[in-house]
Amino acid sequence: MLKPLIYFISLTVMSAVLMGAMPILMDDYNDHPKTMPQYRDKCTICHVYADGSGPLTHFGEKYDRAGLDFTETLMNEFPNLFNVDGSKIVAIKISSRSEESSVPGNEPFNLKKYYRAECKNCHGKYGDGDPFQGVPAWANQKWIKNRASKYDELLDIILYGKDKMIGHDGKITHDEAKQLLDLVIKIAKKYS
Repeated sequence: MLKPLIYFISLTVMSAVLMGAMPILMDDYNDHPKTMPQYRDKCTICHVYADGSGPLTHFGEKYDRAGLDFTETLMNEFPNLFNVDGSKIVAIKISSRSEESSVPGNEPFNLKKYYRAECKNCHGKYGDGDPFQGVPAWANQKWIKNRASKYDELLDIILYGKDKMIGHDGKITHDEAKQLLDLVIKIAKKYS
């Protein structure tokens, strides 16, 4: 009887400590001078689910490996989450890059590797999403019929985000986003 009680108390204390850490880490992002205002208080920066649960995103994993520190290297690798050049942010949809430019410091764009690292955690390997967390499934006939034809709108969502999804502008170019969207549509058609 004593052993289960000790286990329960230990689990409760550990949960309380871990739960208390999350707002502190979010405050670190919110208070950082180079963060993007539109992503403040968004758990999906580091976590797959909007409530801060689930596996870490690609950024979350790298942030964890960096000792929970926003290093210059980390910020430069994720310019879509940080104002790395120090300029004043005028609008979310303004991009300072040309269509063909690549993000400095990144290796050549590998479409499938990028999808696995940035999209799979939330949307699934085959586009099945997670409707309980508000992540749409797009590998179905309904999505193909109603959404796949709205190419420019979907491209904007990839680049600039929507609701819980963080945009990838600054991390990939416009042309790379088109390649990513083409892959999404290909997956949707194949697995629907």
